[in-house]
Amino acid sequence: MSNQKKNKVPQNLMTMAWILVLGAIAPMLDGTMVNIAIPHLVTTFHSTLSHVQWIASAYLLTMGVAIPFSGWLLNRYDGRLAYLWAQFIFLFGSVLAALSPNLNWLIAARVLQGFGAGLLIPMLTTLLVQQSGPYFRKLMIIVGLPIMLGPLFGPIIGGLIMNSASWEGIFWVNVPVSLIAIIGIFLKLPSMPAQNTKKPFDLVGTLLVGGFATALIYAVVKANKTLWNANTEPFIILGIVLFILYLFWAYIHKENAVLPLHLFKFRSYVGGTVGLILAAIVMNGTSLLLTTYFQSARGFSALDASYALIPQGIGMFLARPLTGRLMDKMGMRNLVFSSLILVVTGLVALTQVDETTSMWLISGILFISGIGINTVFMPLMTDAYTGMPKKDVPEATIGTRIFQNVGGAYGTSLVSMVVASELTQLLTQQQKAIATHPALAQHLYALALQRGFTWLAWLALAIFLPSLLLSGKEVNH
Repeated sequence: MSNQKKNKVPQNLMTMAWILVLGAIAPMLDGTMVNIAIPHLVTTFHSTLSHVQWIASAYLLTMGVAIPFSGWLLNRYDGRLAYLWAQFIFLFGSVLAALSPNLNWLIAARVLQGFGAGLLIPMLTTLLVQQSGPYFRKLMIIVGLPIMLGPLFGPIIGGLIMNSASWEGIFWVNVPVSLIAIIGIFLKLPSMPAQNTKKPFDLVGTLLVGGFATALIYAVVKANKTLWNANTEPFIILGIVLFILYLFWAYIHKENAVLPLHLFKFRSYVGGTVGLILAAIVMNGTSLLLTTYFQSARGFSALDASYALIPQGIGMFLARPLTGRLMDKMGMRNLVFSSLILVVTGLVALTQVDETTSMWLISGILFISGIGINTVFMPLMTDAYTGMPKKDVPEATIGTRIFQNVGGAYGTSLVSMVVASELTQLLTQQQKAIATHPALAQHLYALALQRGFTWLAWLALAIFLPSLLLSGKEVNH
């Protein structure tokens, strides 16, 4: 009993963790909620899909620009104050978006929202890592909640709002959540002293890092059926050039660089970051392909397709308390290895799913996959900071978030292109048969998606390699 009390997270730390998480829930949900409203907004604003799509793209791109600023703010100012500023920026952007009289106003408001979200999400991780002390692993389980469940439940909440209210509700729903978070920050969040006030603001490095991330993500936004084409080529080249220039800049400026290169001397940081990139591709790619499967191969509405993903979310949520105990008992490396078996098995099972497969069977596969994804994702996120000095955490978080965003965007896009290419080939081969048997198209969609799940299974298997760099059970934070 005394050991249990000793290992229990103090109430003040738990309160701090939940306030920080509450502040990041709305930004994590917002990115996926808005996607549901895009077809409706095309009609509302009498515009084109390519123009309206900027509502989502502006948010994503501005997040990439904002991430490098988060580390400097936490180095320079009290963490409580910096997190409060970021929350106000996101709240103000949400209100402006809800009040938008036209499409251009809405896109501008999304830029402001995206900047606030790009500050909040890395600050959440950084502040908890810095404040948690020996309770680091237990509190990181809380941090992972909005990051993992946001992409799953955002479309559901967005669909419910669109079914019962106007599109403005997508943005108004952020207001009470943000206000409650702001009140909690004022009343309960303690002062968190700046970590490194003497470190100068690396303007050039910030521009290079933000520039390469934005250019590479914008290339994905412009991609259509291929990632490398006349529209994307200049931005991919620009992104690579800016990245190379940053490496030279960081080598020269060493500790004063916005993302110091010495961080990559930490084995766990390299393993965790690379693993998180692959895990983000697998998680987001699986949700994307499943949503497409339910709508195109099963004929579900967008909202019903979101409901069908709930078993995966339940599996992730139920595995959350178990993950903390397993990390301490098994060690990060062994837990990831064991959990990947569930993830890969689930993806291999999905390669056999077609339009006639029982929904009960699919729900069972998703539930087991959800458990596996949670217990892969959390050790990777947690172990990235093992053995790292507190002063390095803000910069380290910038790296994990940027590489995860860029890698996740490219990976998900490539998986989508694999499916689209396979589908085009199948539709061409079966063109005459489809004319006489329209239902065949659903079967062809299912076959094309099976190819996508095969790719994701290989990517999940690849997580074994960076996981070799993670700590074992003999290491305690």
